[in-house]
Formats: sequence, structure tokens, C-alpha cells
Amino acid sequence: MSANGRDENGVAAGKPPVPPFFEGTEKRIEIDFAGSGDLRKIPYASWEEVIQLSKTQILNSKETEEFTSFLLSESSLIVYPSKVMLKTCGGTVPLNAVARIFELAASVGMEEEWLCYSRKNFLEPSAQPPEYASQESEISVCKKACAGIGESYLLGPMTGEHWLLYDAAFKDTDCSSRAEFHIDIMMYDLPADVRNHFFSAEPEGSRKGAEEMTKHSGLGALTEGMKAVIDDYCFAPCGYSANVHTACGAYAVVHVTPQEECSYASFETNFGSRKTPEDQADVSESLNELVGKVLDLFRPAKFTLTLFTDQGAENAIGGAPFESADARYSRRNCTSSHFEQDYVATIVNYVGRKIENKRLRKGDSSDEDCQKKLLPRMLRSRSGLALA
Repeated sequence: MSANGRDENGVAAGKPPVPPFFEGTEKRIEIDFAGSGDLRKIPYASWEEVIQLSKTQILNSKETEEFTSFLLSESSLIVYPSKVMLKTCGGTVPLNAVARIFELAASVGMEEEWLCYSRKNFLEPSAQPPEYASQESEISVCKKACAGIGESYLLGPMTGEHWLLYDAAFKDTDCSSRAEFHIDIMMYDLPADVRNHFFSAEPEGSRKGAEEMTKHSGLGALTEGMKAVIDDYCFAPCGYSANVHTACGAYAVVHVTPQEECSYASFETNFGSRKTPEDQADVSESLNELVGKVLDLFRPAKFTLTLFTDQGAENAIGGAPFESADARYSRRNCTSSHFEQDYVATIVNYVGRKIENKRLRKGDSSDEDCQKKLLPRMLRSRSGLALA
């Protein structure tokens, strides 16, 4: 046992009792704004109002040249000059804050252009607040928040791992002239050695506790490779959150719920994303590499990988990030939908090879056959799979 109370594998000694079930699956709101203003000029106190309306609280904030991040007691808030991304977990109610976000944006000369609310299916829907306990009530709240504008979609199997999405376009946009994208990896059933990195005998908010979790989990080396600075936080007796600011202006957010009965980790980033196709270099290799490293660190038994992208980023992304996931796991299903002027959302569910092999022995198609059938046409040419 080392002097810092951890064994040779970096696992905390004498772990306190594990807290009860916690819903790690996040609710996510992304809003684009149009205008000559800057959302970063909105005062800190006003963002506190937004977070309080969401039933969470700000733990820390960090500001760099490109964006401001807020580390929350339940996940993260990212603020760019013309974009807001609010991501909350547990029993939070982020849709309650949309009207206030619109008001604050108007105060700095910005108008809402597009909103997307999305979430993966909950582990325990009955534990959610009433407005989130059913898809019908959730969609009703979305409609109200967007003044009746927008439509709801379900990507993936209704009886399995799926993604609820509400898309509202307040203004006409041409996504072929834009090149923004983001990926989200939602990982479940983490192995014990990974989960143990996110327990600590340190008090909640301890810098030492956060730094040890970041280091021993491998996230420190990962963010160094992204040329990034990290704002991390440890919960007591377990749990972890981090906002990442990269040198290229991209963000990443990491959240970990390590309890065995509900183990979950998410990693979201727009690493490599640019505003216009003219500025967008080929990022397929670096994006595949990043996703591979994340999966190798957390080693989930199953996960869901989503890609939201403007058409203008299609060539730069190629077959990423799915190529990297395909090399390590087996696909269960894939769903892709187009919105507005060729804005594309793709969700793919993966399971470990051992789990998939049991399914294939029952007479299902081979993994390669599944990939050919399920990979969106816009991504197949870069994946090495022949077009149907």
C-alpha cells in the first residue's frame, strides 16, 4: 500500500459504503443562436439562475479564449459565443431552463436559431421527475419550451437501447455550409478495476481526490494527448466529473458513476470540429484514435455511440468514429436520421465480442454483414465496406 492510501493499481483503500442507485444517463440540450452578440458576456449570476432552474448547482467554472465551462453537481454547461450545451444527469430538469436561456441570449443581442434536446433511455424511468417519467410528458415539455416548434424522434429500437430526440429549427439554416459535429459515448457495465479508480477516501471536492482519479484512470494522459487542460472534480465517496478545454478550442466532458449496480461513464467531445468546411481538415484518424483510447480506458460491456454532424463535416469525418468502435466491439443496431438542410444524427449500439458471439451462435448474421447493412451510406465508403 502506498503512502497516499492506494494500492499498486491506484485503487483507493478502505472505501466507504457505496451510495444508492444514481441515474448517470444524461439529458442534453444544445442551442445555436444567431446575431452579433456573445453569450459569454452573460453574467455568472445569470448562469447560476439557469442551473438552479435545472435543479442542479455550479461547482466550478473555467474560461478560455474559445468558451466558458461550468462544472455542475450533475454534469456540465458549455458556453460558446453563439452556442450553449447543457448536460445534466440524475433527477434534473434542464428543459425548465430553456425559456431563461432564451431571455439571457436576447439580452446580449442573440436570437435562438436551433435547439436539440436528446437523451438515451433511462436505467430507471420511474425515478425521474414527472415531466421526464414518460416520453409523452417529456415531448410535451419540449413543445412548450419551443413554443410549439419542432418534432420528436426515436432513434434505435423502442424495446432496447434508444435515443429520444427533439429537434426545433427556429430559422432556416444550410448545414452544407457548416462543419460542426460532436460525438457522445455512453458506456455501461464497467469492469471492477475501472470502477475502483473513481472511489476516494478524500472529501468531496478535494483537489487531491480529483487529481488521483484523473491520473490513475488514464484520463490525465488522454487529455494531455488532446493538448488540453482539465477541470476535474471528485464526489464522495465515489463519482467523477470533468470539463476539458483543448488548445484547438474544442471541449470534452466526462462523467462517471462507478456504483456496480448502475455503473456508467460518458465521454462527449467536438474535438476536431470547425465552423465551416473550408476550415475543416481531415479528422478521421485523430477521431478514431481518441474514441479507441476512451473505450480502452473504460472497457464497458456495452455502450452507445452517437454522432451529430453538419453535412459540411462529412468528408472530414469519413468513417470515424465508428471504425474505431467496430474494431473493438460488435454492433447490435444503427439508426441515422437527417434533419433540416442535411444535419445528420446517427446512433449505434455496441456490445462486447463475447456477448455478441453468443447471439451469433443462435443463427444471426455475421458482424461484418451487420456492419454493411447498418452503417449509414454517407459513412460506408470510408470504412472499407462495400456500398450496397
